[in-house]
Amino acid sequence: PDSALALPSGADAAGSSGGAAGGQLVARGPSEPVKLVALEPAAQRVTINDKLAEERRENLLECKSMCVFFTFLAVFTLAMLLETAPSSARLAERIHRRLEGGPIPLESLSTTSEVYDYLDHVIVPALYENNTDTNFALGMSPYLHPVDVYNRMLGGVRVRQTRVKYMPGCQMSPLFSEYTVKCYPIFGSDSEAKEDFGPDLKFKWQSDSGGSSYDGYFGTYPSGGYIELLPTDMKAALAKVEELRSGDFLGPWTRAVFIDFVVWSANVGSYAVVTINIEFSASARVATHTALLTMSSRGLGPTEFTGAIDWFSFMLVLLVMVFVIYFMAEEVSEIKKAGTAYFFDGWNVVDWINMLLLMASFGMRCFIYSTASDLDIGQAQISNPEQFPSLKAFAQSVETVKLMNAINAVLLWGKCAKHLRYIPVIKDLIRTVWKALDLFVPFLFMLLIALVGFASAYNIGFGGTIFELSTFGSAIIYLCRAYIRDVKLLEAYYIMPEFGAFLILVFYVVFLLVGTNVLFAIIADAMFRAKEEQRNKKDDDHSEEPVEEFVREARRRVRRFIKRRAPKLYKMLYRRKKKKKTLEQEQPDNQNEGASELVLVDDSDDESVDAIDEDKGLPTKSDLMRAVEQMSGRVLSEVSIVSIEIGAELHDVCERVAQMMMAVEELAMRADAVRMDQEEYLEGNS
Repeated sequence: PDSALALPSGADAAGSSGGAAGGQLVARGPSEPVKLVALEPAAQRVTINDKLAEERRENLLECKSMCVFFTFLAVFTLAMLLETAPSSARLAERIHRRLEGGPIPLESLSTTSEVYDYLDHVIVPALYENNTDTNFALGMSPYLHPVDVYNRMLGGVRVRQTRVKYMPGCQMSPLFSEYTVKCYPIFGSDSEAKEDFGPDLKFKWQSDSGGSSYDGYFGTYPSGGYIELLPTDMKAALAKVEELRSGDFLGPWTRAVFIDFVVWSANVGSYAVVTINIEFSASARVATHTALLTMSSRGLGPTEFTGAIDWFSFMLVLLVMVFVIYFMAEEVSEIKKAGTAYFFDGWNVVDWINMLLLMASFGMRCFIYSTASDLDIGQAQISNPEQFPSLKAFAQSVETVKLMNAINAVLLWGKCAKHLRYIPVIKDLIRTVWKALDLFVPFLFMLLIALVGFASAYNIGFGGTIFELSTFGSAIIYLCRAYIRDVKLLEAYYIMPEFGAFLILVFYVVFLLVGTNVLFAIIADAMFRAKEEQRNKKDDDHSEEPVEEFVREARRRVRRFIKRRAPKLYKMLYRRKKKKKTLEQEQPDNQNEGASELVLVDDSDDESVDAIDEDKGLPTKSDLMRAVEQMSGRVLSEVSIVSIEIGAELHDVCERVAQMMMAVEELAMRADAVRMDQEEYLEGNS
């Protein structure tokens, strides 16, 4: 068949018979006919150039967005780190140590009467003890009761309880249907008691506008209740506790006791809002928890700023909001361009969640600044040291802002994966992990279904005897903790050995053995697929290469600047390279003259022509040689495999033939023996 070679439009046969020019494919051979075909029309070249220009523009835009995002990330991280006060953590640790150093641990409380002992032996000595440090602090300032040299109380200690009514109709039907049984039921809006009680009905229910509700183990409790304040003097506080004991302030009607106090550290300007929660269930179970919220004075508004760092941090927060407005405008423009398809991209959803959280945290920050100026924290306690400041709701608002900023930090640093996939050094790793999600998400969904099944089984089987498994949600949390070996499942085995052992065995087999190994297999498969795709991939149009495009653009601009400002330096740097390239192109091409076969020559170093050839889909010489080597290697391997198989088959055939020959010989011997026996028999009878 005739040879078909691609030449540029307008080339003639004479131009193709000499040396290679511009990377063309040249036919050599004195007698073989050559068919000349046009390479590409001019319109297609223009289309390719437009495509390359569009890719270049998109790469530069992506590089710009990466620079803006990482600048925003640095500003946000610096602002949040500057707002973090290590002194608040030290204050919280100091208070925990004073409360935990008493003779009665909080976890050991089992009855309401023991709460009085806890107040007498732990709370009052820890906060109202008279010693050298407190006397020295009082000598420095008579305002606000000192806890030690550095920390002071804002007001006194507040004891608040929620109680239930004494209700009839607690009998169980039909066993006690003939009897009337009264009891103190579980806490709820219908069973909550608000009537006055005690000697002379002195214990009264009060609301707390500055408090907040509490979601406990056994119920949700409102901010109000029966409130009593302990004086700031140690003897008076002990006398007040004894008065509460003698007046039966606490009893079987009590469902929750809250001990609140506020500590202020004057040296570092931090506040600690402490609440000790003690719950009593209707079944005599007790749950305790200490909630400690800290606030820094500089987080209460610009009026509390004390130095340049505080103002710099505030300016960074304002700069973060400028970035948020810029990003929101950019996202709105993308919505107009893409339409509804915009919301099918998960990264766009994450962007909106991030921006809305940032806007919400800034709005709540402004609310905190306004509220703090109205509260005027500490001024009322200077005139009346025993007046309790109700700051629980305000402190929770400050904590909510911290929580929002923490979530924003996770989302922003997680969004780095969106941009790191373009970084040459780690983009292969990012894309490998991204491909692993194709199998990991369905696998995670299957594990979630299995977890729901196990949680249901544990809740149904052991929820009546193990408190951590009493609800479906707590059972899920307990199994997740068991998966990371934070808790043990042996309690289920002790209750029901056979059923518990079966559930424990199946749980660990499914989640630890099967689940972990499948996860490793998914990661290994993703790495293998990414490696194969990277080996077979050939990206000629430089798509999704913003960093590489930035480097190429910087080189072009530097070269243009040197050419315009320093022509001599430009000649020294770039003309030598060009001359060396020209010498490599002018290599003699008459070494293969007289050859009878068709020779394809590609001596060009022209990048534009190479780009056109590659866009056309024609392989280069190196690709052809690599393909020939791979094909030859595969052919040799196939030949060797076939030869081995043929040898094995021949060996089997030889064995079969030998067996058949042995069988024929055996049959011949038996036939001779039969013939001889017959001849002897005939001779004997004759």
